Formats: sequence, structure tokens, C-alpha cells
Amino acid sequence: MAREASLRVVFGIAVLDLIGFGILIPQLGVYGVRFGASPFAVGLLVAVYSLMQLVAAPVMGRLSDRFGRRPVLLVSQVGSLLGYVLFAFAHTLPLLFLSRVIDGVSGGNVSTAQAVVADITKPHERARGMGIIGAAFGLGFVLGPALGGILGAWGGNLAIGLFAAGLSALNLLNTWFFLPETRHAGSPSATVRSMKGATAVMTLPVVGRCVVLVLLYTVAFAQMEGTFSVYLLTRFLSSGPVPLEGGWLVHAALPDAATLREASLRSGALFAVVGVLSALVQGGLVRRLVAPAHGPSDGAGGRGGREAPVAVVGFGLTAAGLALLPVAPSYGWLFPMMGLLAVGSALVTPCLSALVSLHAPSERQGAVLGAYQASGSLGRIVGPALGGLLFTRLGPAAPYGTGAVLVALGGLLALSLVTQVRMSGAGAEQSS
Repeated sequence: MAREASLRVVFGIAVLDLIGFGILIPQLGVYGVRFGASPFAVGLLVAVYSLMQLVAAPVMGRLSDRFGRRPVLLVSQVGSLLGYVLFAFAHTLPLLFLSRVIDGVSGGNVSTAQAVVADITKPHERARGMGIIGAAFGLGFVLGPALGGILGAWGGNLAIGLFAAGLSALNLLNTWFFLPETRHAGSPSATVRSMKGATAVMTLPVVGRCVVLVLLYTVAFAQMEGTFSVYLLTRFLSSGPVPLEGGWLVHAALPDAATLREASLRSGALFAVVGVLSALVQGGLVRRLVAPAHGPSDGAGGRGGREAPVAVVGFGLTAAGLALLPVAPSYGWLFPMMGLLAVGSALVTPCLSALVSLHAPSERQGAVLGAYQASGSLGRIVGPALGGLLFTRLGPAAPYGTGAVLVALGGLLALSLVTQVRMSGAGAEQSS
């Protein structure tokens, strides 16, 4: 009973944390432009969070191994609260950047929450426990963007920041009163592995290609995430496009309050559609698509015979969505195009993760999964910055065209992965 209660507390912590994160993602471009950011600066504003999270997560892991999970979670939640408050009252671009740096450092607390789950579950229960964190991600990205759009339209970055800070305050109270310390002698380490071990991982059949694929895919998808709200501002507002002119980092744009409100609502609505569709597809359709038709061994030795073809379809849908976005004739057409991205992402992400887990040697699971996750983190750093740079220098269509090409290349590599998985499965059956 105590374990179930702790899992519920961790789920609540993760949901509130990720709703707060989801609220900001579609709005960063809107308020970056308000304070004079170029599309490149907006991309950096999105990327700096992931950069600081990648740097901080291993440190958080080591600290929680040494001092316990609870104090690290409490300190990180205080940091998130301060970052959101600073976002609420920011009135210049440097303050906006500082708020994202603070929140990125504090964002390493997700790895600590995963360590709590590992502490309180037995090995055979671990997948179910980690699924709770995955469900929290899904819920956060469904509710967060919609809330962000409504809050932004109602009260701008002040309302967004204070609401997210309130969620962090609730998390702080939840942890303080209801989460006991879970670290004990013999608990697994929470230290997060970085890209350091990626070179060795790349030589593993199937796994190496999946690491490359998640990097390509994440760079492309993050280009869209990092620039989309600016793209919306410059094309699809009822009051007309917001012109952006200036240098690498600063553009002179003076959108009025009504324009910002409309941009908040429209970007929030589109990202909410992505979140809902992704959750529905990952929650039901993917499981049916990858389930073996005749028992656990469908010609691939139970080692992911169907995940690779499903991932190929996901790559194709994502490439189509990215290629079509720049030619959308009106705002309404953005919904089906974002729908393609949502379904594509929901097919690619779990299938690649499953393939990595299935084909990683049992004695190297931690190192392999760490390198895979670090590759995705690198994509979330490079993607928004690259997308913003392309937008600034080559125009609004450039990030999406480049992203479509990257995903198409990834789709071709994923096609070769189908054959490699089948050969690996056949080899596993013969050896058994």
C-alpha cells in the first residue's frame, strides 16, 4: 500500500511538472517576439532549457544518490517555482532567457522522479512504474498547451508564469507532506549517462541505427516546435502577419495586445491537437499495430518484428506534415497538417524506444538507454537553434523543408532497419 501511495504521489508530481512545462512551449515564441527576439533567438530560448536539463540531470542523479531523492526533488521544485515567477514578471529578453536557464536546471528533477520509481518497484514491476512517468508526459502535453493558450490570451506571460509557479508550489507541498525518502542501501543509481558511451553503442546491430534515427527525427521535429509560434505570427493571424525585421538575435516587432492574445490561443489550440492525437495513438493504436498476429514470435524472434515497419510509416507521415506546413493556405489547414505530425510522432517515438530496449544486451541496458535518451536530448538542443537560424536567414519555410528532408532520410534508414531487425530475429531463433 505504501508503494502504491508513493507511485500516486510521483505521478502527481510528474503531471504537475509537465503541465507547467507544456504550458510554456507554444508560448515562448509569442513572448519572445514581444520582447524583440528574432526567430533564431526564439529557437535558442527553446533550446537552452534542454541544454541546461542535459547538463543538470547527471548532477541531480549523483546528488540524489548521495543525499536522497526527497531533498533533491524539493530543491529542484523551488528552482522551477523561481524560474516560472521570473518568466511571469520578465519584461526583457535577457530575463526571459534567465527564467528558462533556471527552469532547465531544475528540470533535471524528472530523472529523480524516475529514480524514486526505481527505488520502490521490483525489477519485474519496473516497466509499469516507468509507464506512470510516460503517462504523466502524455497528460502534461495534452493539458499544458491548451491551458497556455487560454492563460496567454487572458493575462499574457504574467498569467502563464504565475499559474505554472502555482503548480510548482503544489508540487513542493505534495513532496514535502506525502513523499517519504525512498533511497536505501541497494537502490539503483540515479546517475544519468550522457553521450560519452554513444560511440560504443553505435556498433550494436539495430541499436546503433535507432540512436541515429532518434537524433535525426528529434532535430527535425524540434525545428518545428521551436519556430512554430513565430511562423504563426508571421502568417496566420486575422489581423494580418506580424513583420519581423532585424539582425541575428533582435527583430523590431511591435505586436499589440490583441495580436498576442490571438497568437496565444491559436498556437495553444494547435499544440493541444498534437498532444491529444499523440496520446490517443500511443495509448491504443500503436499497441495493436505492433502486437504479434500469431503469438509472441512473428518471424522476428519476439524482438520487434513489427515496430520497425510502423516506425517507417511514422517517418513518412511526419515528413509529409513538415513538407505541407509551409504551403498551408489558411489557419484551418494547419490542423490536418499538425495531425500528420502528431500521428507520425506517436508511431515513431515508442517504436524506436521499444527496438532499443529489445535489442540492447541485457548487461548493457542502462548504458544503451542512457545513450539513446542523450541522443534525443541533443536533438532537442540542436533542433530549435537550427530551425530558428534557418527561419531568420532563409525565411519561414526553411525549417520545415529542412526538417522534411531530414525525416525522409530517416525514413530511408528506417527501411533498412526493417531488414536488419528481421535478420537479427532470425539469428536469435536459430541460436535458440
